[in-house]
Parts: sequence; structure tokens; C-alpha cells
Amino acid sequence: MKFDEAYEKVLNGTATEEEREYVREQVRKAEQIDSILKNEDRAPVTKNVDTETVKRARKQFTVKGALIVIMIVMLCMIIVAGAVCGGVFGTAVSSAKKADLVSAEEARLIAENTAVKRVSEGETGTLTPDVVDIDKELEIAPKLTDSVYVYSFDIKIMADRWIYEIEVEVNAQTGYAAITDFDRG
Repeated sequence: MKFDEAYEKVLNGTATEEEREYVREQVRKAEQIDSILKNEDRAPVTKNVDTETVKRARKQFTVKGALIVIMIVMLCMIIVAGAVCGGVFGTAVSSAKKADLVSAEEARLIAENTAVKRVSEGETGTLTPDVVDIDKELEIAPKLTDSVYVYSFDIKIMADRWIYEIEVEVNAQTGYAAITDFDRG
């Protein structure tokens, strides 16, 4: 039996004795529940507060909201920067790998020959190059598909009178060697 229907019949005066008894029982249960709730010590749902408390709450809410917004913006900026950098460096690295025609060993020989040729212009005798350091760096071109790898070599050459320290860069695509630093000491 549904309470709503039975209660409507009681109000209209068309309810049976069974329906009236059902409605009375449901009303008694509701009164008992109401009585129990009134007797308990419950904190009020609303509370009077002074204006200072309200101002502090607003400020805290505002600061918290601002921090959340700032964190979301920073996260978005990091994601966008990552996507842009990934696109730029991905394209540059892919192009450089495709254009990498000179091996590290070939680049080393080219760099040693370039350094010996430069030193032999002012020295005589046997010149033996010693490669001290090798680096392979990505050189990003303005047009990303033109990016290439460049090998950098630090070479020492012992001559009769001097010790030469020479830095040579070799383009991994063309094999072109350029002396970037030349010290005699």
C-alpha cells in the first residue's frame, strides 16, 4: 500500500478502516523520529559568525582558487612546451639522422688530416695527432629538415718546438672540416 494514495483517501473521506490505520501508523512513526531528533544534541546546520571570519574564509577561498588556477595554467604551459619541443627536436633529429653520411671514424680521419695540414704550414718533421675529446652535436638549422650532426674533435699535435691544441668540427652530412680554435703553446 502506498502512503500517498492512502493519505489522499483519508483526506477525501473515502478511505477504508485498513487505510486509515495504515496512515495513523505511518504518522506515529514520523512523530517518533521527530521526537528523537529533537531530543538529541545536534550542532546547528548554520552558525552565526562575525564579519572577520567571513573575510578570512573569502580570502582563503580566493587564494586557494588562485593557486589552483596558476597550477593548471603552469601544467598546460609545460604540456604545450613539451609538444612544441618534441615537434621541433623530433623533426631536427630525424632529419639529421637521415643526413648522417659520414661515420665517426671517417670524421676523425678528416679532422686529424685537417689539423695536421694546418700545423704543417709552419712546422717540419713528423706530426702525430692525438684526439683528446670527441663530441657529436645536433646543429639545428632554421629549416628543421636541413639539420645535421656535427662532430667536434679536440686534437693535440706535438711538434719540434710547440704543442698545438686544435678544435676541428666535421659536418656529418658533407664531411666538410672547419678549424674552430687553434692554440700554440
